[in-house]
Amino acid sequence: MKKILFICTEGFDTPGPSNHLVGTLIEDLLENEFHITLIQSRRQKINGDIPDNLIGKSNFEAITLDRKVIKKSSFIKRYIEEVTYHFRAFKKWRKVKDIDAVFVQSCPTVMFSILLLKLFTKYPILYSVQDMWPGSAVNSGVLTNKLIASFFYNLQKIAYNFSDVLTVISEDMKRKVIEQGVKEAKIYQIVNWFDDRSVHEVAWSENRFVNKYDLSRKKFYVQYAGTMGYVFDYKMVLNVAEKLKSYNNIEFHMIGQGSHKESFIKEAKERGLSNIVFFPLEPQHMVSDVYSACSICLIPLKRGIIGNSVPSKAGLLMACNRAIVNSVDENSDYYKIFNENEIGISVSNNDSDGVFEAIIRLYEDKDKRDSFAQNGHEFGEKYYSRSVNTKKFIDIFHQMIEEN
Repeated sequence: MKKILFICTEGFDTPGPSNHLVGTLIEDLLENEFHITLIQSRRQKINGDIPDNLIGKSNFEAITLDRKVIKKSSFIKRYIEEVTYHFRAFKKWRKVKDIDAVFVQSCPTVMFSILLLKLFTKYPILYSVQDMWPGSAVNSGVLTNKLIASFFYNLQKIAYNFSDVLTVISEDMKRKVIEQGVKEAKIYQIVNWFDDRSVHEVAWSENRFVNKYDLSRKKFYVQYAGTMGYVFDYKMVLNVAEKLKSYNNIEFHMIGQGSHKESFIKEAKERGLSNIVFFPLEPQHMVSDVYSACSICLIPLKRGIIGNSVPSKAGLLMACNRAIVNSVDENSDYYKIFNENEIGISVSNNDSDGVFEAIIRLYEDKDKRDSFAQNGHEFGEKYYSRSVNTKKFIDIFHQMIEEN
């Protein structure tokens, strides 16, 4: 039995967009006779340390290290604390015997774990790139100092070069990684999947989110459910909601948390946008209910984010049979996929009028909305499902171990 070491900076206790991906990947590796040792952290203690699908699984062990919760505004403190975590994790994983390969989860400080692996072991390393640091921070305006940005870019190049395999989540991201000097031969594109064992459309009458908030079937709900952080373009939502104020039947539902949520709420109130309603984050088991409770979904990303990061919710929405309106860079592969395959509408994130028109089009044309949703559902099953994409990881691990 082959053993895979998973090194994750975050833990299952803290809600995050990658939790369901790591959880289902580990489960499928176990079902394919791999032994898994997981190194993870514990910070917010919102969820249990181990998700339900992994509790009691044989050949699985988790080592959990407590971490401090530091405000996102304290960048230097957060960065140092995260670097320290990698060295604390090193003291744990270096005692784990008979490792055949390593999975490393992306984060701004990932280079330190990868460097320690290269210095002290000969294990083949798979670096799963979910978010290209510092690209997202630079393009969103969070990191403006060019000298500091250059320093972090160079650190990331070390991580890329010392990894044996890089997995990226889109064609746009693959191009970005190649621009950093990485050889194409070691890059594999694997999209962020939905769990086709559990994620599905939930009927309105049975929907727990609908019942919890007593939603009206007569209204048209434009939903965003996820992190309202630095890549999320809440200004686009405000501008489009402003244009739709006269449509009493259209309501924007913003579900989740994030560093920009308070600013978002404040500005919505200042502009008198009562057509935007805010909801707290829902637990992972409510995913199907949440995404099934909208008429359409709006995914607004800031300029330059696509390529450095990709919204993981697209596949989940396809599974729940919902049409998507994207506000993203018009020269991206992600933008083109939706329009060319008629699985939604992509509009330039420089064009709030275009986003407004896309929403109105789907509001007025139910047949087109249903057509996009159905096309998306079929597209999602073919390209975004768990069963398709975890197999790609399993095949890569077999190949890495054989070649080592």
